[in-house]
Amino acid sequence: MKSCYLLRLRRLLMRLSFYAMLLLFSIVISYGYSYSQQLTAIKIDDNINIDGVLDESQWQSADQISDFYQFQPKHGEPASLNTVVKMLYTENVLYFCFYCYEPDISRLSARVTRRDADVEDDDAVGVFLDTFNDDNNAYYFIVNSIGTQKDGRYADNGRTQDNNWDGKWSSASTVNSDGWSAEIAIPFETLKFNSELTEWGLNFIRVVPRNLEVSLWIRGMVSTHRVSQFGRLTNLDLSNVVAKRYTIIPYAQSQLEEGKDPDGRAGLDFRYSLASNLGLDATINPDFATIEADVERTNLTRFEISYPEKRPFFLEGNENYSTRIRQFYSRRIGEIPWGLKINGKFDDWKINALSTQSDPYSAGADIKEGKEANYTVFRVNREFGSGSNIGLIGANRYYRNDNTGSVGLVATLFFTDVFGMTSQMIKSHGSKDDGTWTYFFRPSYDSEFSHFHVRYTHVGEGVRENINPIGYIRDDNRREFDTNIRRVFWINKNGIESIQPSVNYNQYWSQNGDLRSWELRNSIEFSLFKKWSLDISHNADFKAEYLPVFEKDFRNNMSEVELDYDSKIGKEISFTYGKGKNFDSDVEEIMGSIDLKITEGWNATYSITRLWFWPETDDESSWRHFVRSTYYFNNDMYFKVFYQSRYKVNRLLGDTAYDLDRENIQLVFVWRFLPPFGSIQLAYQEGATRITELDNRSKTFFTKFSWVF
Repeated sequence: MKSCYLLRLRRLLMRLSFYAMLLLFSIVISYGYSYSQQLTAIKIDDNINIDGVLDESQWQSADQISDFYQFQPKHGEPASLNTVVKMLYTENVLYFCFYCYEPDISRLSARVTRRDADVEDDDAVGVFLDTFNDDNNAYYFIVNSIGTQKDGRYADNGRTQDNNWDGKWSSASTVNSDGWSAEIAIPFETLKFNSELTEWGLNFIRVVPRNLEVSLWIRGMVSTHRVSQFGRLTNLDLSNVVAKRYTIIPYAQSQLEEGKDPDGRAGLDFRYSLASNLGLDATINPDFATIEADVERTNLTRFEISYPEKRPFFLEGNENYSTRIRQFYSRRIGEIPWGLKINGKFDDWKINALSTQSDPYSAGADIKEGKEANYTVFRVNREFGSGSNIGLIGANRYYRNDNTGSVGLVATLFFTDVFGMTSQMIKSHGSKDDGTWTYFFRPSYDSEFSHFHVRYTHVGEGVRENINPIGYIRDDNRREFDTNIRRVFWINKNGIESIQPSVNYNQYWSQNGDLRSWELRNSIEFSLFKKWSLDISHNADFKAEYLPVFEKDFRNNMSEVELDYDSKIGKEISFTYGKGKNFDSDVEEIMGSIDLKITEGWNATYSITRLWFWPETDDESSWRHFVRSTYYFNNDMYFKVFYQSRYKVNRLLGDTAYDLDRENIQLVFVWRFLPPFGSIQLAYQEGATRITELDNRSKTFFTKFSWVF
C-alpha cells in the first residue's frame, strides 16, 4: 500500500514538473533590449602609467559615465555615493579608470590582500567585458582600494562562474582626501575576442561594504552577472590590434624530501593564439606541486565529496565543464606527462577540447599502478537568443583497451529575464550496459532577490560506474525530485537590514519505485546593524536501507545557529553551534573562526571545529584546527603560513590524550616578478607534497622558478 502511494506521488510530481516545463516553453521568447546605456571607446596613441593617480592628460579626452544604480539594498535607486568611470584604448591595451567619491575615508574597507580572494568584501570596483557581444560569456576584473586583484570568467549568461581563471593585467589604487581612485590596464593578448566587432558588452560595479551596497552601471539588472543585460562599449576599432601571439612559461623545480634523494624536474606551458578568437594551450611535464593544500571538510554523508581544481593547466576553459551532472571532473586525472587544449569562439559556436595522458593510480583510483590512460574531453556550444545555448559534451577515458565515459546534450535557456531552464541528457558507456542513461531538467524563476525552481533527475543503475572514472556522480539508481524557494527581503530599518528565508526539499526513489531518501533543508538568515548576521537552519533527512551504502533505514537531522560579526575594516568573527543525529550517532558540533587584518598587508585566519559522536563511529570525535597567515610585501610578493590538523578524540572534552590523525604545515614565499605566471617560490611542507596525493606526512623543501617569454 505504501509503495503504491509513493509511486502515485512520484508520478504526480513528474507530471507537475513536466507541465511547469511546458508553461515556461510557452512564454514568448521576445524580450528586446534597447542598450540605451553606452560608453564610447576613444583610441589613443600613448600608453598610460598605471599608478592609481588620474593625472594623465589622455583621460581628459575620454568619454565617461557617472550614473550608478543600486543592486542592493535599494534595488534600482541611484547609488548613495558618486562614481566616475572612463575608458581609453591603444592598439595593445584597454584602460579603465574609476574615481570613487567617499566623504568619510576613515570608514574605507581595505583588508583583502590575497589575489583572487573575496575583494568584494572591501570597497572595490570592477569591469565586466562581453568581448564577443554574445550575451553569454564575459570576463571580469575587480580591484579593491589597496590594489588587490580578482579576475575570472562567466559562461552560460552568468549562470556559470570560474574564479580560478588568471589573466595578465595590471591595476593600482590610491586613497585621496575625498575618495579613492583606481586604474586598470588589460592587454588584448589576455582576452579572446572577435576583431571584426565594433561593440562589446560592458558593465561596471562598485561595492561599499559598510552600507551593504552593491551598485551597477546598468539599472534594474536581475543579477550582477547577467551578461545579456549588459550595456555597450561602442566605437571600437580592433582591426589593427597588436597582441602577442604566444606565451611560453618554462619552470624548474628542485625538491628535498625527508628520507629520499634530491629530486628535480622541469617543464613548460605553451599558449598560442591561432587568432584573436581561438587559443591553443599545451603543457609538457606540468608542475602539480601543491602550493595551497585542500582544506579538510567535515563529511557527514556516506558519499564521496569533491574538491576544487587548482592546477593551472586544467583551469583555462574549465568553466565550460561545470555542469550539474559532471561528465568531467579534472581531479580524476593524476600526474600527466603532457596535455593539449583548444578553446575558441566562431560566430555563435563555441568549442573547447582537452586531451592528456595519466596513470589513474596517481589520482587515487582503485586500480593497479603502472598503466597510463588517455583522457579526452570536449564541448561544442551553439549560442542563440539572449544568453541561451545548447551544447554537446563528451568525456572519455581509454584504459587497458576499454573506453569509459559519457556523451550528452546540455542546455541553458532563457525565455525572459526571469524565467529559464537548464537541462542535460547523457548516455554513459563503460563496464555497465544497462541503466546507462541520466538526464535532468530544471525550470526556474530568478529575479533580483528571489529564486524558485523544480528539478526532475533520472540516473540509471549503471551510470556512476561508467561516468566516475572521468566524471563525478555521488550516487546512481535514482529518480529524483528537488525544489527550492528563497528570497531576500530588504528591511533597512530598526537595525534589520535584510531577512533571507530558504526552503529546499529533495526526494528520490530507485528505478523500481522504492523510496530511497528524502531531505528537507530550512534556513533563515538575518543581516543586522550592517555588521552582524544570524543564520538559523534545520536539516532533516531519511535514508532507506540500500546495500552496501545503508545497512538499514536511518533518520538524520541537524540544527545549527551561526553568528557572524564583520567590522568591515579588518575584523571578522564567527561562531556556529550544531546538534543532531547522524546514522544512529548523536552528533554535536562547535565551530569558531576569526579573520584579522593585523597591519597593512598582514592578515591571519584561525578556525577550530569540535565534533562529538555518541556512540563513536568511523568518523570519530575530533578536533580540527586551521590557520592561515599571509604577509604581503606588495601585491605580488608574499609570505604565507598554513597549518591544519585533525586530532581523534576518544575521551571527553578536557582530556589531553589526543591521537593525531592528520596534519599539514606549509611555509611559502612567492614573488611574482612577471605576474601572474612568472615567479620564484620557496616552500617548506609537512604533509602531502603533490596535489594528487591523498596522504603523506613527510617533510619537504622545494623551490620553483618560472619565467614568461
